[in-house]
Amino acid sequence: MRVIAPVACLALLATTATAGEPAAAKRAPEAKPAAAAAPEFLRRVLDDDGEPVSLDTAIVEYRVPGPAAAGGKPPLRVDLVAAVHVGGADYYATLDRLFADYDAVLYELVAPPNARVPKPGRKPAGAIGSAQQGLKNLLGLEFQLESIDYAAGNFVHADLSPKEFDAAMQKRGESWWTMFTKLMRESMARAERENAGGDVSVGDLFGILFGSGSDRQVRLRRMMAEQFTDMDVLTSAFGGEEGSTLITDRNAACIRVLHDEVAKGRRRIAIFYGAAHMPDFDERLRDELGLQPAEPEWLEAWDLRVPEPAERK
Repeated sequence: MRVIAPVACLALLATTATAGEPAAAKRAPEAKPAAAAAPEFLRRVLDDDGEPVSLDTAIVEYRVPGPAAAGGKPPLRVDLVAAVHVGGADYYATLDRLFADYDAVLYELVAPPNARVPKPGRKPAGAIGSAQQGLKNLLGLEFQLESIDYAAGNFVHADLSPKEFDAAMQKRGESWWTMFTKLMRESMARAERENAGGDVSVGDLFGILFGSGSDRQVRLRRMMAEQFTDMDVLTSAFGGEEGSTLITDRNAACIRVLHDEVAKGRRRIAIFYGAAHMPDFDERLRDELGLQPAEPEWLEAWDLRVPEPAERK
């Protein structure tokens, strides 16, 4: 029996709080360089023995393909910085250092425009914040809102307000419950189609949650990471032509802020959102701004290595 509920919860938490070269000389003038394939934004790394090593998130740089024009202002660069909202302390420290180099960092947070931005160390509020806090403790990780410096001068809020979010959900006939059940149905349908072996049983899950092993948190991370990287479930549930408030409408709000920042002269911009948002952002950056992605750069978000016996407490 495949365990769906914990993965569905994690997936919902992950969406709230993801240069082409010039044409060759011999190519016909009317031909265009092929568009780059859609990049990955989340991956699980295995060692040579097939053992999990890490869960990684991507930073993908987007630019207008071709050589930069001589002189004038620098070319526009937009980086999609995929996030998981609970991660290792070193992961968030690395992101904080990288964010200092951007003209603007557009971040997700369903909050009023004049709301106080989160500060490192501040405990999250609300049902989702409480769930994320519980997940942090369960997995032995850190919580994003407690670790990232959102008060930095280049951070720009780029999300819906609670009022806008509620209105968008009402317009779509959505609720948190309908979104959760939609994700559950999609997860179960995919499991039935694939009928894959190695699924986690209820007994396995309870053994990990309530067992006494010192590596319990790592084993739980491994279980979550294996199914969390199945982004097709999230895309089918919340993307596509129908879309959703959770991804589609929030991403549209972020892109509006992106256009505002570009109009202000910002040339190096990061979009810092959950990994599940990134496939939709990828399409928008290509279609609306004519940008193409480079190869992803990867950051280790979760350590999935089981400690050696001597390292265990």
